[in-house]
Amino acid sequence: MSSQPVIFFRFCLSLVVTILLGSCKSSNVNTGKTNDTIICSLQRTPCFGRCPVYEIKIFESGLLLYKGQRNVDDTLCHFRQINGKELKKLKDTFAKAEFFALNSTYPFDERAPVDLPSCIIFFKNNNQEKTVVDHHWKTPEKLSFLERKIDSLASPKFLQFCDK
Repeated sequence: MSSQPVIFFRFCLSLVVTILLGSCKSSNVNTGKTNDTIICSLQRTPCFGRCPVYEIKIFESGLLLYKGQRNVDDTLCHFRQINGKELKKLKDTFAKAEFFALNSTYPFDERAPVDLPSCIIFFKNNNQEKTVVDHHWKTPEKLSFLERKIDSLASPKFLQFCDK
């Protein structure tokens, strides 16, 4: 991978995090760490229908941020603290799914119908990081399982409003 796409990706990721954190007004979401690193994110993109559009970010400290954008119950910022056991289980789930061996996009060898939403997953573990774009067409089960696992961590029953 050349350095320009990596730099551009990191810039875009930093911009999204800044905007997301800027929309969370409460000190409740302050981790107390200025160098807290994103280890995982999931973004659901729009479709031509009423697909939910939202983003989940999980930091090394265990902070999870959720920001709904469209076709969700609300579009406010939400957060929760994931405990160490849950964080380890999430990392183990990525390892079991062999995330770093997955293709960067699905479907890999053909185009998906344009009206389907996409799910973009980013994961960082130590010095490895990868982004996989799932166009919800011929998706391997282990990738679908990862998507469901991340979504389950952001269940509304766990979340609190950022501006509480």
